[in-house]
Amino acid sequence: MGPLALHVLRRVAVYALSLAMLVAVVPWALTELGVIGPTPEEHIDAASRVLAAARVYGATEEQPAFKAGLAALARARELAAAHRGREARRAAEEARERGVEAQRVALATREDLRRRAKAVVDATDALLNDLEDVYTEATVGRTKNEAGRMLTLMKDARKAGAGLFLAYEQEDYARVLAEAPAAAETLNEVRSALKGPRQKP
Repeated sequence: MGPLALHVLRRVAVYALSLAMLVAVVPWALTELGVIGPTPEEHIDAASRVLAAARVYGATEEQPAFKAGLAALARARELAAAHRGREARRAAEEARERGVEAQRVALATREDLRRRAKAVVDATDALLNDLEDVYTEATVGRTKNEAGRMLTLMKDARKAGAGLFLAYEQEDYARVLAEAPAAAETLNEVRSALKGPRQKP
């Protein structure tokens, strides 16, 4: 290969490398400067939607990621109002990232609540089924008044269980866990009351 051809090839390689660098750097630079790409307001709107979704999933301001996301979103809005677009976009991106993290935490927390609530509901259902058998046996040979008192006890037990079942169906898992101790106490008291009369001579 002659010197002239080698020189041309070198110049072509330099031009190609320069062009590749421009293609990679220019869009990034223009985006950073706000010439192209989403506006600061659009970044803020996107971050706001992510944080709103996290709240729907159960995120609260007590959670560090959600709290940090809200703070970053507020900062982004202040920067945008001050016409500091580049900084506003970065703050909005931070808010969006914290919002995504808050969504993950909220969903994981909700799933843990659901599993615990399901265990409570299953245990309550089993206890109620057993209680129905105890009630059936306890009413055998009883007077109308005695049977009536036992029926009242069973109604209380069924009501306690139904409250937990309804809360679970409504996906109010925190309520299931909160009301579980009182419901369990009611069912155990009814069980003891039903078994008591059967032990009498």
